Parts: sequence; structure tokens; C-alpha cells
Amino acid sequence: MFPSITLIVVGSIIFVVSFFGCCGAIRESHCMTITFASFLLFILLIQVAVAVYAFMVVKNSENHGAIVESYKKMFDTYSTSQENREIIDVVQASLQCCGIDSAQDYISRNIAVPWSCCGEQQDKTCSVENSYNSGCVKSLKAALSTAGNILGGVAIGIAGVELIGIIFALCLANSIRNAQRRGYRV
Repeated sequence: MFPSITLIVVGSIIFVVSFFGCCGAIRESHCMTITFASFLLFILLIQVAVAVYAFMVVKNSENHGAIVESYKKMFDTYSTSQENREIIDVVQASLQCCGIDSAQDYISRNIAVPWSCCGEQQDKTCSVENSYNSGCVKSLKAALSTAGNILGGVAIGIAGVELIGIIFALCLANSIRNAQRRGYRV
């Protein structure tokens, strides 16, 4: 329910902003074009604020600690919870890691090292010697840091395109204003 309402609200905002831009350009309205540029600037400022917040959250090691603690809690219920077992197996297989710190985490809990620690077929076990060397805590932290950097780069790229749009909208508004002052249409 929440994603659909969010998409409707975002779509409505995009419609209103694009309406001002399109009608301002077609009708050669200085006011509508400036309104369009103002909306774009407002969206740009919100986007920059969200990007800065996201960078701070990703770089903050305390948030990594919460994720690590929840992963450890899931790991403690590996043998009892089918849902947690599936999640941990997906994490281990995709990040090519094993256990919290190493495969020894399974041995210390008297659990056979699962297939996801070696990249084997499902429902098979793996030996400690053949398992991945790195623990999943380090791999999760590295994956979160990489994802944050990628999202930050995408946000900066989109902000650059928005800034170019703002500049073009202001140039168009200036051109419209100058044409109105001279008394002829462009």
C-alpha cells in the first residue's frame, strides 16, 4: 500500500512541475518558467539534503554495528529458523563469505558448515578447508560502503542534470522577459 501511494504522490509532483515547464515554454510565460525553475531548485535542494544524510548514515560506523548485531542474532538462530537460514545462505553465497568471522563460527556451535560457504549445491555440507576465508561481517560492511558510494554517485549525476535544467529554464525565462521588454515575440 505504501509504495503505491508514494508513487502516486511522486507522479503528481512530477506532473505539476512538468506542467509549469511545458506551459511556460509553449506560452512563453516568464512567470511559469521561473516557477518551473524554482520547483527544480527546491527538488535539487531536497535531493542534496537526502544525499548528504545518506552519506552520513552509510559512513557512520554505529549503523554498521546495528546491522552486524542483527546479522549475529540471525546467525544464532541458523539451526532453528528456516527463514534466517535462507537469508544467511543467500548472504554467504552472494558475498562469498562464511559465518560471522569465519567458518569456525559454525564449528563452535556444533553446526555443519553449509553449502553456501563453499558455493556448492544446496543441501550439501562443506569442509572448513574449502569454505570462504572472509567472514560475512566484513563483507557486509564492504558491500554497504560500496552501495552507499554508488548511490551517492548516482545522486550527484542526477543533481548535475537537474542543475543544467535549472540553468536552461532561467535562460529561457530571461529570453522571454527580454523579448517582452522589446515588444516582440521570439
